[in-house]
Amino acid sequence: MRFNVITLFPELIEGTLRHGVVGQALKREDIQLHTVNPRSFTADIHHTVDDRPYGGGDGMVMLYSPLRQALESLGDQAGHRVMLSAHGKKWSDSMARTWVTKDQPITLICGRYGGVDQRFINDCIDEEVSIGDYILSGGELGALVLIDSISRFLPGVLGNEISHSKDSFSDDGLLEAPLFTRPQRIDYSGVESAGDNAKTQPRRVPSVFLSGDHARINSIRRVLSILLTLQKRPDLVTSTHLLELKKSAVFLKDFSIEDYSVCGITAETISQISGANL
Repeated sequence: MRFNVITLFPELIEGTLRHGVVGQALKREDIQLHTVNPRSFTADIHHTVDDRPYGGGDGMVMLYSPLRQALESLGDQAGHRVMLSAHGKKWSDSMARTWVTKDQPITLICGRYGGVDQRFINDCIDEEVSIGDYILSGGELGALVLIDSISRFLPGVLGNEISHSKDSFSDDGLLEAPLFTRPQRIDYSGVESAGDNAKTQPRRVPSVFLSGDHARINSIRRVLSILLTLQKRPDLVTSTHLLELKKSAVFLKDFSIEDYSVCGITAETISQISGANL
C-alpha cells in the first residue's frame, strides 16, 4: 500500500514511521511512503508557503499554488486525496478497516499555521478527516495516526495475524479485556502510594486466567470486555451487550471483589450490574 504525505516537515513523518511494526513493513516494502514538501514548489528566496488572510484574522493561511503543485507532482499516484482537518469526519477503527481495502494510493495533506486556502480544499480534496475534537499545530500527527492505524490491518505487518482482531473496538465495538503477565502476585509492601491503602495490598492475577481452560477464559474475557466498556465507554454498549451480560452471570459468580478490582472494575459498576439498572 502506498501513502503520500504532503507536509512542510517530511522529516517528522519519515523519522517517526521508521520505528516499530510500521517501520519493519516499510523495510520489507509492504508499505510505500512518499513525502512531498510544498516549499519545493515556491519561487521566492524565502520559499514562502503562507500569507495573511483576506478580511483579517489571527494566523496565516497556506497558499493555494504550492499545495496544488505538490499534489500534482504525484501524477496518477495521488489516488485518494485527504485533508487532515477539524472539519472532517472523525477517524475510527472501522474507517481504518475500510481504507485498507482501497485499491489506490492515499495522499494525506497536512495543513499548518492558521489553515489552508479553502479553494485548494474545494478543488483538490476528496475527503476531510479529523482524528478528534481538538486542535493540533499541524496535520502531521493526524497523518501518522491514519498511516499507523491502517497499516496494522495489512497482511504481514503485525507479528500475529489475529492481533488486530483482539484489540479494543475490534470485537463488536467493545474495549479490550484486561491483560496480565508475570509475576502472578505483586507485593506493594514498602511502596509509597498516593494515599490509597488498597493499592498497597498484594495484587494477584485472577485464578481463572491460570486455569488453562481457554474456552472459559475466553468467556470471562468477553464478560470483562462488556463490563469495562460499560464503565469507561457506556456510549459503546448496546442493549444486546447488556442482555449478553445478564446471561453470563454464571461467570461473574466466580469473581471476588479483589478480582474485579484487579481487573479495573469499580464497586459502582459491580453495583450497577447487580441491580435493576441492568
